[in-house]
Amino acid sequence: MESIISIRNLSFCYDGGKKVLDDINLEIHRGEIFGIIGPTGAGKSTLLHHLNGIIRGEGEICVDGIRVGKGSEREIRERVGLVFQNPDDQLFCPTVFEDVAFGLYNMGLTKEEVTNKVEAVLEQLHLTDYRNLSSHHLSFGEKKRVAFATVLAMEPKVLGLDEPFANLDYSSILNIVRLIEKLDITRIVISQDILHAFAFCDRIAVLHRGRIIKQGTPAEIAGDHGLLQEVGLDYRPYLQVIKKFF
Repeated sequence: MESIISIRNLSFCYDGGKKVLDDINLEIHRGEIFGIIGPTGAGKSTLLHHLNGIIRGEGEICVDGIRVGKGSEREIRERVGLVFQNPDDQLFCPTVFEDVAFGLYNMGLTKEEVTNKVEAVLEQLHLTDYRNLSSHHLSFGEKKRVAFATVLAMEPKVLGLDEPFANLDYSSILNIVRLIEKLDITRIVISQDILHAFAFCDRIAVLHRGRIIKQGTPAEIAGDHGLLQEVGLDYRPYLQVIKKFF
């Protein structure tokens, strides 16, 4: 399959400390759902933030044939959109409509073009009724959807999602899963909720102490019980609980 993201020998450390990322090599295919799982502190979010140049380390990252680096920031950020774990980090305008429109105006679109794109994405995410409300008056799950909308309105080729299931109830998680599955772009999902990653990712990489220690299909990763236990992601205790009731 054709790769849309190529990462070569990526390493990074904060302020001269120990390495947060250590010689990362990844190929992410065009159109796939790629999961990156790992315990807290593994470097998952740091890796994601490298993909559109928010953070820069040593090594090379190419997105859609363009190298991430000085001078390519605009092109890269048009191609890679990130949805942060906390939607309040992404929402700052007086209304939902203005939050979604903000990036579009920065692209130089006309008012009519912006309005059409905003209305379309609000309808897609069932947010039309919220268009004139303040995002900060919405529930956490609703804010997550608005944060999605701000990125999807930009029509990126790659969507990066940092812990999209964190702090959501079961119904909201299902809504997010359905949304991710329907998108016809490359999706990169950072998650500690490995059962959700197993359920809908095409491929998964396990990140531990800044290194990729295994890549494979969900079945291949789920079947390596020793590795998952070693990194603190063993899901089998949950299955034992479920079996008590079914």
